[in-house]
Amino acid sequence: MVPGGDGFARLGDGRVGFASGALPGDVIHPIEIDDRRSYVRALTWELVESGPERVQAPCPVADTCGGCDWMHLSREAQLRAKAGVLREALSRTGGFRELPEALPVVSAGTDLHYRGRLRVHVDDAGRIGLFARRSHQLIEVPGCPVSLPAVEQALLVVREVAARHPGALSALSAIEMRTAPSGPPLALELVPRDGHQTLPESTAAFRDELAERFAVGVEREPHARHAPDPGDEQRWPLPGGVELSAPLEAFTQVNWSVNTEMVRAVLEGARERGLASFCDLYCGAGNFALPLLSAGLTGIGIDREHAGIEAARRSARSAGLPDPGFLPGDVAHRVRALVRKRRRFDLVLLDPPRSGARDVLPAVADLAPRYVAVCSCDPVTLARDLRVLARSGYELESVTGFDMFPHTHHVEALAWMRRKAEGREHAISAWERKPRNNR
Repeated sequence: MVPGGDGFARLGDGRVGFASGALPGDVIHPIEIDDRRSYVRALTWELVESGPERVQAPCPVADTCGGCDWMHLSREAQLRAKAGVLREALSRTGGFRELPEALPVVSAGTDLHYRGRLRVHVDDAGRIGLFARRSHQLIEVPGCPVSLPAVEQALLVVREVAARHPGALSALSAIEMRTAPSGPPLALELVPRDGHQTLPESTAAFRDELAERFAVGVEREPHARHAPDPGDEQRWPLPGGVELSAPLEAFTQVNWSVNTEMVRAVLEGARERGLASFCDLYCGAGNFALPLLSAGLTGIGIDREHAGIEAARRSARSAGLPDPGFLPGDVAHRVRALVRKRRRFDLVLLDPPRSGARDVLPAVADLAPRYVAVCSCDPVTLARDLRVLARSGYELESVTGFDMFPHTHHVEALAWMRRKAEGREHAISAWERKPRNNR
């Protein structure tokens, strides 16, 4: 398995072959192929013989839906493959050669009913579902076995309410459903289709009926709340006895059990390295910053989304934490301002979007923190960013994968890098540490 989730084969003529959905050991017969000079891609194929780790998927639409592309691979094989994908990216893209044979991948909770957030798409005909693999063809889904029961129930309610409001879904392109342990149990965000500046009457009536049961927002109306208690926000517990609060438009992780383990790994890493101050870039609603503050560190958080920054400030006040300065705005611009002010931090923590942190890395190097920790959901982007930091005087200490998205090729990772100017007394043999809940 390779980054992107495809099965990989070496062909007899020396070229490489790729096939989406093919698994290690499978024998396949390509039907439609994309034949290039250096590689061949099987666009469609039929299975001739199953590999030893192919299993029956626990979802009736797993063969067509693009949501869980590794659901036919056994769980043990998924974790091994994710470790291999991460290692391959670090070696090939990052240029890191001294890596352990098997990188740790931490899992927690269950591999089914783990998603607390699900975005479904809506087509022109008002059908609700997920996209097929490598296309925008919509696959209607009866439910979603990797989502929490409350999310699956919300999907049923959405369909029932839509049936009472003909044409209501035609003005929407997507609906996001999110559940939380505190605050409104279920929140929905309606995403209008391009060209709809205001919701048509049928869609507004659909929204209002949903709001009798759920907290409902509309993507282009960030301050509008339609719910029994519009001012109440969803909340999630974090390590250190703090809670993360997030409005509908603020990002939250889909798998809270694994997210909790990742936050703990950051806290333990900061404690083991004796760090006292931090700068959390792309901090969102405070997923890492709030526990770090609760652990006694001082620092600031920066994010371009005002909604997340305001939520982080509210969460800090509710927990009685000092307000260190959660700053909204362009992250690279903010970091360059910190460089000009000669600010210093023991740790710079980055949790950028999938595209990575390319624009901000030069300014991060100018801040010259003792350590840089990078959290990423894309192994190739992570490897590229770590390579930039390595060229700026940092060396890789450890990388740990986190199985945030079971049954998919996606893997979250946390990497620690240390400034080479630091003495060897600060180095930690993190490669040899065995993370908890590693399966």
